[in-house]
Amino acid sequence: MTNIKNNSPPVYEAYPFLPKNITSIISLFCIKYPQLALSVTEIRLRLGGALSLSVSDKNVTFDHTGNVSGKPYICTKEDIDSAAALLCGSSYHSHKDEIEQGYISSSGQVRAGVSTYGTFGGAVWGIDGLCIRIPRDVDGCSAALLDKTGICSMLICSAPGVGKTTLLRDIAKRLCGVYGKRIVVCDTKYELLPKKKPLFADYICGKEKAAAIECAVRNMSAQVVLCDELGGPDETKAILSAQSGGVTLICTAHADGMASLLRRPNLKLLYDAAVFEKYVFLKRSASGFEFDITENET
Repeated sequence: MTNIKNNSPPVYEAYPFLPKNITSIISLFCIKYPQLALSVTEIRLRLGGALSLSVSDKNVTFDHTGNVSGKPYICTKEDIDSAAALLCGSSYHSHKDEIEQGYISSSGQVRAGVSTYGTFGGAVWGIDGLCIRIPRDVDGCSAALLDKTGICSMLICSAPGVGKTTLLRDIAKRLCGVYGKRIVVCDTKYELLPKKKPLFADYICGKEKAAAIECAVRNMSAQVVLCDELGGPDETKAILSAQSGGVTLICTAHADGMASLLRRPNLKLLYDAAVFEKYVFLKRSASGFEFDITENET
C-alpha cells in the first residue's frame, strides 16, 4: 500500500484555467476544510447547476463563502465560457476536434471533460458543463507495484477516478530513474507529462494512441511503451503488433475486475492473445493504493 497524500491542495494546479470568482470560492473552501481539500480529484462546473468538487468519490458542494452547509453556488454561462476559454487558450478552433470528442487538453497536465449540446451531425454549438481533472505527481506511488511485478507487460485497471493516470505517470518516472530504461509514453490527451521530465523518457503527445504506439515501436527504439486508457479496435491492433516486436507494454483500461474486463471485446482479444503477463486491479483507500494482481493464465 502506498501513501498518496500531498502536503498542499492539488486543486491549486487548476487555478490558471478557472475564472477568478470560482478560484476565490474554492480557496475559501480549502481554508475552511483543509483535509477535504487535499483529496480533491475533480472540479465540476455545470451550466445552471452546482459548482462541486469530487472528494473521495463524493460530490461536495458549497456556497459563495466556501461553506458546505450553505446553498450551493450555481454556475453561470459566464463561468462556463470563461473556464472553457482559459482551457483552450482563447482558441476554440485549435481544440475543435477535442471538444467534439468530449474533452479539452491544456498545458500542465490538466484535462477537462466536456458535456456539450449540438446538432445531430455532431457539430458542437455550446458547452453545458466541464469536469476538470486535477493533475497529481505522487513520487514513489508505483514503487510497491513494481517491486511486486518487476518490469513486465501489464494492464492496470480500475473504475474511473481511482488513480490509474497518476500511477502510470510515476511508473514512467521510476522506470527511467531507478531502472534506467528507455521508455516512450503515448500521451494522447496531455495527461502523462510530469512537472519534471524523466531523463530517459520520450513523449508522443496529441497523436491518436494507435499511431503513437506504432511510432514508439518502429521509430523510437523503446524498451517499454506506456499508454493510458486502452479500449478501441485500432489500439488493439497496434498493441498486438507491438507485442510481436518484443516490446514491454504497460497500459491502463477501465475495468473494476476481470469479469468486466473480459466483457469488453477488444480487451478480451488482448487477454486471449496473452499480450499482458499481469493484470493489476487498482483500488484506493484512505491510506493509499491497493493492488490486486492476477497472472494471465492463457
